Amino acid sequence: MAASMLGIYREQRFSPGIHAAGDAEILERTGAALERAGHPVQLIAPECLPTMPPTAPVVFSMCQSLEALAILQDWEQQGVVVINTPAAVRACYRLSLVTTLGQSPLRFPHSIVLALDELSTHASAAAVLPASTAGWWVKRGDVHAMQDGDVLFAPNAAAVAAQLANLRQRAIRHAVVQAHLTGQEWKFYAVRDYGVVHAFAPHETPFLAIDPRRLHALACQVGEVLGLDIYGGDCLVTPDGELCLIDVNDWPSFRDCRPLAAIHIAQRILDQAQQRGVL
Repeated sequence: MAASMLGIYREQRFSPGIHAAGDAEILERTGAALERAGHPVQLIAPECLPTMPPTAPVVFSMCQSLEALAILQDWEQQGVVVINTPAAVRACYRLSLVTTLGQSPLRFPHSIVLALDELSTHASAAAVLPASTAGWWVKRGDVHAMQDGDVLFAPNAAAVAAQLANLRQRAIRHAVVQAHLTGQEWKFYAVRDYGVVHAFAPHETPFLAIDPRRLHALACQVGEVLGLDIYGGDCLVTPDGELCLIDVNDWPSFRDCRPLAAIHIAQRILDQAQQRGVL
């Protein structure tokens, strides 16, 4: 049975600069794959949401704003299948992500959340920093990096204090300070119940290989813990050979693998719609 489907682009502020074209491409390729499967697809900007009722039984969405997610959650409560679910997208907001992963069985860097308007001085944050001889990462506490300065490495406590002051000046209310770990960074893109679509070392020639089976297991755990269907992440292969998760993104651009990824994303959407009785 054919069912109409609605795709929603990511907000421009969450898809800055060079990311915009890639984010749009993976959504459009997914829509095309669903159309090839016989389902009418409409793609809209998230700014259209406040003025429209739910017009399709299935929504596949890249939007991230709290305003758009509230509307999609209301649609979900009316029986619309929404992928990724609004709850899963909110779980990827920085504070929620750090809290959830810190309480999960997944290996994750020690992190602290700081309310910037409650610090007597930013230097006082040094007293509660996670133990580290390698430095720290200071990250804005709401969403993922949207501009320069949102995520910075701080080699010492003084640099941490300076970055916290910069974030507060920008009216950012919370920050996350995360212990830096040494190792080989790997990025991965995944689809729930399929696993890893693509993985690569983003910055340099890999000096520590990654075990595909262990990466697959990690990616599956991430989907389960956060409730994500379409997602990506960053992890480290540490010198002792362990895998440590360091970040997760809901519906990334799937760089370098979009044609293949769109097929698996579309299949996940169809599977979920079928399980919910829409197809």
